[in-house]
Amino acid sequence: MSKLCFIYPPKQMANQLYYSKKIWKIYSKNAIKLPSLALAYLAATMRNKGHEVMIIDANAMGWSNCDVIKKIWDEQPDYLCFSLITDTFQNSLESIRKIKSMCNKPVIVGGPHMSVYPKETMEYEELDYGVIGDGFETLPELIDKLDNDDFKGLRKVEGLVYYDRTNLVMTNPRNKRVNLDDVPFPARDLLPNDKYDIVLSKRKNVTVFLTALGCPYYCKYCCTDTKIVYRSPESIVDEIEECKKIGINEIDIYDETFTVNKDRVHKILDLIEERNIDILFSIRTRCDCVDKRLLERLADNGCVRVNFGIESASERVLRSIGRNMSKKTISDAIQWAKDAGIQVLGFFMIGLPGETEEEIKETLRFMRKLPLDFIQLNKFTYIPNSEIYRSVMKKYGRDYWKEYVEGKITLDEFPSFERTITEEKLNEYLEEGYHKFYFRVSYIWNKFISIKSFGEFWRLAKGALDLK
Repeated sequence: MSKLCFIYPPKQMANQLYYSKKIWKIYSKNAIKLPSLALAYLAATMRNKGHEVMIIDANAMGWSNCDVIKKIWDEQPDYLCFSLITDTFQNSLESIRKIKSMCNKPVIVGGPHMSVYPKETMEYEELDYGVIGDGFETLPELIDKLDNDDFKGLRKVEGLVYYDRTNLVMTNPRNKRVNLDDVPFPARDLLPNDKYDIVLSKRKNVTVFLTALGCPYYCKYCCTDTKIVYRSPESIVDEIEECKKIGINEIDIYDETFTVNKDRVHKILDLIEERNIDILFSIRTRCDCVDKRLLERLADNGCVRVNFGIESASERVLRSIGRNMSKKTISDAIQWAKDAGIQVLGFFMIGLPGETEEEIKETLRFMRKLPLDFIQLNKFTYIPNSEIYRSVMKKYGRDYWKEYVEGKITLDEFPSFERTITEEKLNEYLEEGYHKFYFRVSYIWNKFISIKSFGEFWRLAKGALDLK
């Protein structure tokens, strides 16, 4: 059996396209440090297969590439594994290049990026094998072939891309989507759990969590798989109990739309009640996927924050991006959450295609009018493989993300498609949005009287001072 090292590279920054330079620097300085579930899931999978595994989370540890290299020298793994996302691809590649040059171990890459740009990615000589799609079956099969020097057999491994001498090989796709109930829980025991932090968290230690894959809605700016795959309530609550056993007291559920199946959520809450689990958690969902009773039950069982995707105050803009939702639906959902005692964070975007300056102002006014505890305001950014980006590619005849992956352009060179205002003006509105929301006298006072610990006060105060 072999030894695999799963690596989360240093300094994984927020996508600079989402923010003005000032706001981006603040986000990068106070980066939220959370584990890579993809790496933790795969580490657990390979450990169950009998392999020796380790995880290096250089981002959480504050390590440099040199620190990673020293650890690899000390541990001598057989393979180095990385998970890639497109918007941080070049940063990750820089780390992989430095690590590979000093360690000379086979490099295996996977992650959502590989499903979009597999060929372009494998052009880099530092990368030896690419896993396309879920790696739960592909990675064990790949390692088995490599351990047995069965290089001809690699062509039979589905969901694989690699170079056979000078020929690029893409094997048949692995169409079957994994059932997360069939894979082991993430190997959180191998993670530096005390290093993870969310500025809004109320307890230590904190982790991220998945109860489903996919989202059934068809938002045009999103590339999430619309076929949703649920975990069973029993498996979910078993994993929560495992988290508690290793000292984790708060979880951030990263499902795209946690409450889309309300009956399932009620079953999860039933089990939390039955087992008397003391856990805090936050969720992400849509305003049209909650009701009063559900929010009350969530609050009673540890939900401390709901992150609602609101995006815009303009119903015209919302319809144009496939989010048919009224202002009343948004306002009602937020008020129900507040009445239940749950904090609410609203996600907003400005600079959407065809959005007018008045519609941007309308969104900023609506954002301040709503009884929100926190906001995250981004500049709209085209996501690879989204419907709206595919239409842009067709219209302009270029794939800018592909060119970025190939190293032909930087993120600074991305054009602003079909915006009605300049980039400079959009940045002004972005910074104005943050300042006018967080520096209202009423907001500051309400936050001050609601803070329950010095740690919570310090995290919020530090974030606010950085915005000044």
